[in-house]
Amino acid sequence: MADNDTERDALAQFEALIDAYGAEARRWPADRRAGAEALLERSAAARALRADAARLDGLIAAASVEPAPAHLVGRVLAAAPRPRANRTASAAGWIARAGAGLWKPAMGLAIAAMLGIALGGVVSPFDTNTADAAEADSVSLEIGSIPEIEL
Repeated sequence: MADNDTERDALAQFEALIDAYGAEARRWPADRRAGAEALLERSAAARALRADAARLDGLIAAASVEPAPAHLVGRVLAAAPRPRANRTASAAGWIARAGAGLWKPAMGLAIAAMLGIALGGVVSPFDTNTADAAEADSVSLEIGSIPEIEL
């Protein structure tokens, strides 16, 4: 069983090797070449993988790629974004660019802060009026002094 697993692992590594570098042994990394060639000698499955890779390599080599037409290249280059050369390096220019989208949230925050300060000066939950407290005590004393009626 261990030999079977080892052989499967070796085939998987060999398949990854030929997927990456092709069927020609001269393209394989030198440190992996000897092991791959030894696997080819003993394994029919490895030879079949290499034959498939060789057919694919042949198809790729036979494919011709025509250069793009000049008018198409010109259109693509004309549509490409150009770098902006005249960017201002001053602090004012940076603030203008950075603050372009920040003024609305800043104004909202400023208005909320001013409203909070204004309302805080008029209505405060921590402000107790001593006259109101004395009046509330006298009302409770008057209510508490109602005589009880026995039935």
